[in-house]
Amino acid sequence: MGGWRARVGDVEDTDLRALHLDVYMTREGPWNPDHGEIEIPEEWEFLSSGDAFVTRRVKAAGTYWVAWQPRGRHRAHRRRLGLWAPQGNIEAAEAEASATAEERSKRREQGARSRAKREAAYRDEFEEAVLRFLAFAPEHADLAGGIAREAADRSVEVGSGRVGRTRTLSLDERAALAARALIRHRHTSYEDDLFDASVEDPWDENLWYREIKSEAQSAVDDFLSRHRETRSQPESPGSASET
Repeated sequence: MGGWRARVGDVEDTDLRALHLDVYMTREGPWNPDHGEIEIPEEWEFLSSGDAFVTRRVKAAGTYWVAWQPRGRHRAHRRRLGLWAPQGNIEAAEAEASATAEERSKRREQGARSRAKREAAYRDEFEEAVLRFLAFAPEHADLAGGIAREAADRSVEVGSGRVGRTRTLSLDERAALAARALIRHRHTSYEDDLFDASVEDPWDENLWYREIKSEAQSAVDDFLSRHRETRSQPESPGSASET
């Protein structure tokens, strides 16, 4: 009788093939925390991790065990190796994968184009929101455009974790934070002050970091105020009322 049946005393209790087990591939052989040493059923095969489509199809068939490499002295976490499952289920999944490969490739390409289009639209929307926040006077339009472009490029980068990727804030809030951060780094002495302080006082980082960041925020406010104001235009000759 195979080791894939659990026993209570001398009575067969459970057919383990009907369960979704975690099986650890130890030096002594397959092992499960609840059932101890077990045997892989003869009609089963091993499917390595890596092909998500085949793995999903095998799991959908309903019968499988998950194979793990146990934690070790130099490995803090267990590592999933793949699945043990009936040979017929694996072969059927692989055949379906082969038959639908071209169609799935087309869908992936279409999905990638769709995501790229959405990301480009979002980037443009973000840049417009930054421009609204800046609200620079017309004579500073070029500077505003440069800040908006760079802030958008940095903040909406997929996977960056920056403010442009969060959904907990409104678009205008995200844009304001991104613009202020860019101005702080590009148009104030913030980075130079951080470097100088780290050299002069490397032991009290928390204190001088808070002070420098606070000063930089004020510098950003001043920068915004200056560039939101329209420069006064000199009076043209003869424009003043004669008395």
